[in-house]
Amino acid sequence: MIMLKRLIMAASLALGASGAYAQHAQETGWYGVLDVGGSHLSGINTDSLDSFDKSDTAFDVNLGYRLNRNFALEGAYTDLGKFHFSSAAAGDGDVKPKAVSLSAVGILPLQQNFSLYGKAGIAHTETRSGGALDASDSKDGLLAGAGVMYDFNRNVYAKAGWDHFDDVGNDATGKGHADLYSLGVGYRF
Repeated sequence: MIMLKRLIMAASLALGASGAYAQHAQETGWYGVLDVGGSHLSGINTDSLDSFDKSDTAFDVNLGYRLNRNFALEGAYTDLGKFHFSSAAAGDGDVKPKAVSLSAVGILPLQQNFSLYGKAGIAHTETRSGGALDASDSKDGLLAGAGVMYDFNRNVYAKAGWDHFDDVGNDATGKGHADLYSLGVGYRF
């Protein structure tokens, strides 16, 4: 239920903000972003494990195009990190989720170089489990996100954001969802 509320909020921002406050918005065109942050896996059944690291460092690379001043399409590659597990029955290993995504992004400019953004899209996740489990999974799921941006100048900006990957892994690799909390630097071409 919480995920549904988050998805509705992100979709509303992504689709509703496209016409608002156009007089304050940046130019249209290509942009790229490098984000670094922390990821967190949730919803994974850890009953049979002695330990499971649910947080790690993650990064993603985004390439997008602003169709107008308040709406963009964005593709991304995200490495969600490596999560170590240990079990007396199954041994030790790592879960390594990665994603490729396509999102609609709505941008709502505020005062003094700040903007809010929301995004909604589809993520294709690849999850590999090494060690004792030695399994892999590939699937498509929903992606939602939100954040804030600050323009240093016409081309360079910083951002802080949250991305939620709804469907990561399966029963063999560890099934759940992932959240990425990141800081990034973007450049408009």
